[in-house]
Amino acid sequence: MEEQLKNINTLPALTWNHLGVNRAELIAQQTGKSTASIPEEFGRIKTGMGEEAADFAAHNCTDYHVIEAEAGKEIIDAESMRYSLADEHPTVDVTLIHAHEGSSVTVLQSYTSADNTACFHGGLTKIIADKGAWVRLVQVQMLNNRSRHFDDVGFLLGDGAHAEIVQAELGGKDAFAGCLALLEGYQSSFGADTIYLGEEDRRLDMNYIARHTGRKTTSDMTAAGALFGHSDKIYRGTIDFIRGASHSVGHEVENTLLFSPEARNRTVPLILCSEEDVDGQHAATIGKINAQRLFYLLSRGLTEAQAKQLVIEAQFAPAIAKVPDTALQDAIKEYLGRRMQLD
Repeated sequence: MEEQLKNINTLPALTWNHLGVNRAELIAQQTGKSTASIPEEFGRIKTGMGEEAADFAAHNCTDYHVIEAEAGKEIIDAESMRYSLADEHPTVDVTLIHAHEGSSVTVLQSYTSADNTACFHGGLTKIIADKGAWVRLVQVQMLNNRSRHFDDVGFLLGDGAHAEIVQAELGGKDAFAGCLALLEGYQSSFGADTIYLGEEDRRLDMNYIARHTGRKTTSDMTAAGALFGHSDKIYRGTIDFIRGASHSVGHEVENTLLFSPEARNRTVPLILCSEEDVDGQHAATIGKINAQRLFYLLSRGLTEAQAKQLVIEAQFAPAIAKVPDTALQDAIKEYLGRRMQLD
């Protein structure tokens, strides 16, 4: 059975409806599995895609993970959850991560398709980073072009905590991602590094929110993408300064390469401010690949597909370098190469 989620990735401050960026809708595939148990301390964490997506994931959970990093401990080997999806097995994973005071943890989640059949994935990840904790969440999605997918993430940061998310949204026919970080603690910090690829008639819908409530907090959100074919992409990046978040700083920037005149790109950078003593900046660049750069690469013996791949990999390099598995880094590059050959 399917369920229509009608109010996901909602923009924190609504704009004109005719622009089509205020919210999104998603048809999700129910699993009939048991409901995940969400402890009270995680229940109050909001997520980027919103309550509808989070509730759907909690009530259709097929895989449930709880990761705890003990106080002062460092988890050097990345915790990893790797899924190979197939049509007959829709996957909805719920992951709860608690990094206790002074701990350090990296978590890797990757999603691929076992074959070329249409499959469904939904993900819900909630993270608590206590005082002085360090957390990195890495999500890599390389599903086939017939699949539907969403990843919904929420962070709660304590004093001096640092958390970051790295998301590679490279596949799927319909791909949705959302992340909300609540910078509640004094001098807490958050980083988001997103890369995305749109091709054929792929639909990409993303919503990132850094909500500053603590003093001297810092957020830095970056996104880089490439659009081909008739793909349709929306990126919402919001920095929200709540009263009391004095001396806080928030930066957000997106760079998009367009390889097709039929591709549709919508970028919504947003700064909300109810506190005076803050520093918020956002920027976006959208354009075609530089013709002289392309000619230079072709003159060095590269094919057009190889040249495009090289340019995209250069733009994606900072995010790919943060993937804590060299084999998966190579798989991402190979995936991009196959996509360029098909273009």
